[in-house]
Amino acid sequence: MPKTAVTPVLLVLNVAIFVLMLARGVHPVQPAIDDLIRWGANYGPRTTQGEWWRMFTCMFLHIGLLHLLFNMFALWHVGGVMERIFGRTGFLTLYLLAGLLGSIASVAWNPAVVSAGASGAIFGLFGGLLAFFVRHRDAHQHAFWAALRTNTLTFLAYNLVFGFIQQGIDMAAHLGGLVGGFACGLVLTPTFTLASRARRQLRSGLVGVAGLGIMISLAGLLPRAEDIDAALQRFATVDTASLELFNQTMTQRQHNRVTDTEVVRVLEQDLLPPWRAQRQHLQRLRTASRLPARQKQLVDTLLEYVAARQEGWELLATGLARRDQRALKQASEKQRQADAVFGTAGGRGKAAP
Repeated sequence: MPKTAVTPVLLVLNVAIFVLMLARGVHPVQPAIDDLIRWGANYGPRTTQGEWWRMFTCMFLHIGLLHLLFNMFALWHVGGVMERIFGRTGFLTLYLLAGLLGSIASVAWNPAVVSAGASGAIFGLFGGLLAFFVRHRDAHQHAFWAALRTNTLTFLAYNLVFGFIQQGIDMAAHLGGLVGGFACGLVLTPTFTLASRARRQLRSGLVGVAGLGIMISLAGLLPRAEDIDAALQRFATVDTASLELFNQTMTQRQHNRVTDTEVVRVLEQDLLPPWRAQRQHLQRLRTASRLPARQKQLVDTLLEYVAARQEGWELLATGLARRDQRALKQASEKQRQADAVFGTAGGRGKAAP
């Protein structure tokens, strides 16, 4: 194929979407997470809750200008060669299937991370090149193919090592795209005969249909991911309501409007059951999700706060029921500890003494 058509279209599409995002107020260097999600980034809690289209749209979004420039340079470098090797239909099939597998791998590995960019699909192109060299092992005898193979191996080695060292890089998407591209490349690599060229588009179409079916099946196996931020917001609501009820009850006790028996009832029936449920929920989030460092630290701090508050209320109920001054003193210490921990997490609510 003397000319390429798909590669320039992909380049223009990626750049146009980035420009449109800038025109709508998205930051050009450090776009906000909410902006990326609103524009269609891959985010496990949204994707696995029915917004499966995010696995496709995220391939055309980029997290800042440098991210876009790097990916477009790589796409321009390898896209033209791949499109000439595999043909337009085969090239587009490989690109999209590799990108989709990268999106699936990203959600499977870390559903709490917002992912965007053409990197998975581009790694898929290099994976397809590896498959080409596996199918045509004699290609290294030609200087052009030998140089291209060396460049491909160098690119993959550098980016894989750099990706594992540098934080904030979605290596699951890169590796998923690489594997998807290699698998497609093994099937789509032409033999450069007239007969195979005549069947190339049909084979590419069949691979596309079969690959899409596989992607749908794999996506269906993904467990539903929970929105960590939404879960934390629900906890904040429970925390506010619980503290308001506790403070109101203790104020009434100070004015002799309720008895100690009534305070114990409020603690054991109204406050502690939902509080224990929130603690269990936070513990499940902590152990079941691969949380980013920021969210992990926040959940750990909240778990410390929840434990201290719960122990304080349990000691208070025991102290009031048994008239145990030691338990009451320990309850006050736990409440102060909870207030101190909550202050480090940026909270404002405090329990009444």
